[in-house]
Amino acid sequence: MLTYWTRRYVLVLLCSLLILAVISGLWLQANAYEHMYNLLELRAEQLADAYSRSGNNNSFTESMRHEETERSRFALRFSDLVQVADLHGNVLTVKKDKGPGLDSSALYDLSPLHREVLAGKKVREKIKIDSQTWLRVGVPVIEGGTVVKALYISMPARNILLETRRLYLALAMLTGIITLAGWLVLYHLSRRLTRPLREIAAAAQSIAGGRYDPVLPDNVKEKELQQLVNSFGNMARQLKQLERLRTELLAGVSHELRTPITSVRGMIQAVQDKVVTGKEAEEFLRITHYESIRLQQMVEELLDFSSFEAGATPIKKRDVDLKSLMEEVVRQMGSSPESHGVRFEIEAPGEQVWVSGDPGRLRQVLINLFSNSRKAGAMVIKTTMFMDSKRVVIDVSDNGKGVDPKDRQFIFERFYRGFPGKAGKHGLGLGLTISRLLARAHGGDLIMQSTGEEGTVFRLYLIQEERLKGDKGE
Repeated sequence: MLTYWTRRYVLVLLCSLLILAVISGLWLQANAYEHMYNLLELRAEQLADAYSRSGNNNSFTESMRHEETERSRFALRFSDLVQVADLHGNVLTVKKDKGPGLDSSALYDLSPLHREVLAGKKVREKIKIDSQTWLRVGVPVIEGGTVVKALYISMPARNILLETRRLYLALAMLTGIITLAGWLVLYHLSRRLTRPLREIAAAAQSIAGGRYDPVLPDNVKEKELQQLVNSFGNMARQLKQLERLRTELLAGVSHELRTPITSVRGMIQAVQDKVVTGKEAEEFLRITHYESIRLQQMVEELLDFSSFEAGATPIKKRDVDLKSLMEEVVRQMGSSPESHGVRFEIEAPGEQVWVSGDPGRLRQVLINLFSNSRKAGAMVIKTTMFMDSKRVVIDVSDNGKGVDPKDRQFIFERFYRGFPGKAGKHGLGLGLTISRLLARAHGGDLIMQSTGEEGTVFRLYLIQEERLKGDKGE
């Protein structure tokens, strides 16, 4: 990734700088020509003024020689050509330096813009001689307020080209320096930004290899990368927890299924072989029936959970009198042999409470909650129903030993078997998970309201159905 982005960045930066350098060079070249024309016009005006004051060609020529002497003293040397043309087009060369192109007739011909100069205008020309470019400027010579002649100065443009080449070389060097500096800065920043990404990639490989305690980068200053590191750390911890739960699930399911199967097999074998007879054989058959029911319940939990995981909702809704259903489940649980010594209490409104749902699934949720309270050692289980806005709320509270603090955040986690303790039968760890999924499938929710040494309270929310009292029976 580092090589990919640095190469493309350098390419984009170099192309941008090259375009900028070409545009800057053209602009500098155009300005250099403009500057040279301005200098030539200024000198031409000075010479035209000197020519008009001298009064004749001989005096002007002597003045030009004096000027050349002064310029030579100070090493100011111009390779130029000064000409004067009269009204009839006769051209007189006043000054001629030695240089390439000065013998060309094109420089000594009358300017095609001579009439414009005689009309009082200043003209500029660019003359091509072989491979060399000359610049020529023409200004009018005025005597007594009248244009009497035209003065022309011609100069080669090689000085401009040399200056432009130097500017282009400077721009090229500047472009190279900026490109190198930009690449170095990007390389440094990219290494700094990709270091935590490389470490996270190594951590992902570690997790893929089954090691769920990867080494993650620390001291990451970038906010977005720090969020990524934190999210990855949370994911690693959750995967570790899920892997632990998976391992416990395999061991637990194997144990939970093997125990009743072994028991059923041994008891049936004992009855078939007449090892037990009479009432003892009947007791064996009763226990066998109970164990088969346990097996069926575990298989049904697995099937229900698989349905929810696959995105299917195994419920069939219809109008249900929730108050009557709750009272029926309480009576059923209270008459069960497993609930011997447990007192069930009900507090509910006097009228019927209607909801839209699957009565079998709602019964399953309530039975799961009562069974959990019973397994927690509760001697009193109280069920309270009341209305909260348009919702029906059912609180199932008990005086059991409560949920251990280390297990509270995992009680709704699938296959978690730490609750209610290490002793006794755990089941598959899907009871509360499926109960919450069923509650949410009905448009409600299931939460643990409170827990402690005094007991635990689970709260079930359902959506109340608007209907007239007595509109329907059971």
